[in-house]
Amino acid sequence: MELIAAIFMLGAGSALALFVLAAMKLDRASRGEDDPRPPQRDSVAASLLFHVVSAGGGSRDEAMRQVRRGAGLAAPIIQGIDVGNWAESYARHSSHEQRATLLELAVQLVAKREGPVPLRQYAALLDLSFGLGFHIDALARLRESYGFEYVDHAKDARIAERKTSTPPHELLAILGMTATPTRQELSAAYRKLVTQHHPDRFHGAPAEARNSAAARFIEITRAYEELLLICRD
Repeated sequence: MELIAAIFMLGAGSALALFVLAAMKLDRASRGEDDPRPPQRDSVAASLLFHVVSAGGGSRDEAMRQVRRGAGLAAPIIQGIDVGNWAESYARHSSHEQRATLLELAVQLVAKREGPVPLRQYAALLDLSFGLGFHIDALARLRESYGFEYVDHAKDARIAERKTSTPPHELLAILGMTATPTRQELSAAYRKLVTQHHPDRFHGAPAEARNSAAARFIEITRAYEELLLICRD
């Protein structure tokens, strides 16, 4: 009898625990809280693409349609994400080929727009590229392959001219460096500087501050692109 009573009590306790868990889940749903489970990889990819596309200034609905049609991803999209952190999360659970495909998909969606790409959108592409574990030269190659440029807002929205003959020591000085660095050192210096002048930090700031940050952002990005061609350790 004692054994039967113990089994009965154990079963009743388990049933109560399941009831409490189900009630908590229903309560979260009724209050519209997010599912605590981490999003699936396709959802992360779709969310990253959505952020990159919407950074171009169009409507969120249009960005959603572009991701659905252009990338063929029907997974749930989460808005308001940090591209760098989410790209790093995607990179930890995907192969090199999958990461390269995601970056190229982002470039394809961006390159579809007419005219040059806004600086904020190009900055989002840079964040995605770094988060996925690529140097900026991977993005630069895709940019040339798909034939698009980004706008230098500090120069009356004219397309930024590419520097091809600046001496290496001048390029290094732009990044605050003197001796020839490794690619890892170069990347670390660039990412530190670009964080300080990232367009998102100055979104909504006075025009003078936005233009100054844009000019510096483009200057260090161009210098970094050129130096990557030199530093091939």
